[in-house]
This record gives sequence, structure tokens and C-alpha cells, in this order.
Amino acid sequence: MKIAFYCYLFVALILVSCRDNTRTAGTTTELKTDTKKIAPENPDTSAIADTIATTSLKHKMTTEQLLLLIGSERKKIEAKLSTASKTEADGIYDAYLAANEMLVGKITEAESQLLDKFYEEDAQTQIRVKKLGTLLEQYHLDYDEIGEGMVEIKTKNDYYHNIFKNYVSDDYKEYIAIKSEEDKVSYSADASLLISFEKIGERVIVWEKLLAKYPTSKLRNKIREQYQSYQSDYLFGMDNTSTIEYQSSEKAFINPENVDEFNRFMRKYPLSPTNKLIKILLKNFKDEKIRSLIDAEQQKL
Repeated sequence: MKIAFYCYLFVALILVSCRDNTRTAGTTTELKTDTKKIAPENPDTSAIADTIATTSLKHKMTTEQLLLLIGSERKKIEAKLSTASKTEADGIYDAYLAANEMLVGKITEAESQLLDKFYEEDAQTQIRVKKLGTLLEQYHLDYDEIGEGMVEIKTKNDYYHNIFKNYVSDDYKEYIAIKSEEDKVSYSADASLLISFEKIGERVIVWEKLLAKYPTSKLRNKIREQYQSYQSDYLFGMDNTSTIEYQSSEKAFINPENVDEFNRFMRKYPLSPTNKLIKILLKNFKDEKIRSLIDAEQQKL
């Protein structure tokens, strides 16, 4: 029940803060609440999965108002963590992650016109991009260049790690630390992988070990989802960095460098469950249903 309490508490704080910010700005911004589900980090905790009220605005708040709200909510969270148990801190993380990402998403919406022009070279646009970047930095936020000319706003890689690392349970602590480390570098853009297949293979092992270490973790579904995502990227790549050429045809072949990488992986990690998936791919890569075969086998691991 305490975890559910924190979910409702944080949403209530955002509601109150939104009203306070609109008063400060001297506007008559009308607020409405929509009811929807926020996917929790702990999907097996029914209390968190309950429908909760989240805030949406008929008239958008300014970026400055949203940033002030993000900053004030972070301070409130840090204060609460100082007296919370580890279990309570886990629940605070789950609820705060959902609420904070919602607010960061609203900044992306508020700055959509500028972000659409992010790569334009005219001086005025670049001055605005730099000014916003400086403002975001003050709140531990940054630009996220996701490819194909698209740019969003994101938290810095160590944002949640710095807040929660000394308070949460061991499984949460390791999960957050791994996410923080991996987010130091961009992973993909323009339907291409930006890190090597060897590094993706090593990420597969990291999440494989985390899943094995904490089989009853409240985060196990999130861990499993990330693990399987890396497995799929490792085996198939992406559209512009595919492991298979001429896929779904008789001319299909696996790139030699990927075959070498698969062999390296299996030699280094002979007991990894992922080896079974590699062997299926090597044997059946010409099959037009190869992805379905791999997906089905993943569910058994």
C-alpha cells in the first residue's frame, strides 16, 4: 500500500505544482486531468498498476515553468528518500520515473518547433538551440538526437542513478547503475546501430546475469525485456546494420564479421542461453520465419 501511496502522492504534487506555476505566470491556464495507466517499473505490483490520474494541459505550460517543476519535484524526492526504507525507495523510484518522464516529454512538446529546426544552420536558430541547451543543463537534462532529423529532450544518463543509488534495494541499484552506464553513449540512430556487435553481445551477458541474479525481482519483466531486446539486435541488427544480407531469399547470407562475432561469443560464454539462439540463426537464417523462430525460443529462456 505504501508504494501505491507514493504513486498517488507524486501525481498529486504535480497537479498542485502545475496550478502554482500557472498562477505565478499570471495566466489563466486551464487544467484538466486525464485518467490513464502509467507503465510501472514494477509491473507485477498491482497497486502500482492501478489506474492513476495524470495531468494534461489544455494550454501548455512554458518550458521555464516545466523546468522549475522538475527541479522542485527532484528536491522533494531527495528529501523523502532520506527517511525512506529500501522498499519504500524502490516504490518512490517507480512512481517518480513515470511522473518525471511525463514532464520531460512535455518539454519536448513545448519546444517542438525549435527541435524541428535543430539542424538548421541559420544563426538565430543556433543561438536559440544553444540557449535552451544551457537551460536544460541546469536541470540535468540534455538533447537526445535520435536520428532521421529527430531531436527530443531527455534526462542525462546518470540522472536517476545520482538520486537513488544510496537508497534503493540491491536489484534496483544494479538496474539503475547499468542503465546509467549504457546511456553514456548513443545506441542507435537512423535505423542503424551505433555500437559494435561485440559490445551488444557484452550487454546481452550483463542483462543475462542480472536476470539470473535476481529471479524474483520486482523489476524482472523490465530486465527480461531489455535482455531480449539486446538479443534480437545482436542476432539481426537493424535495417541499416543488418547481420543478414538478402534476407528471406535463397541468396541470403550472414555477414562474415557477424559469424566471427557469434563464434567469439560462444567460445567466451559457452553456458549462455543465448548460444541456442545463435545456433538457430546460423542454421535457419534463410527461413522467412526466422524471427518468429527466435522469438518463440526466447520465450522459453
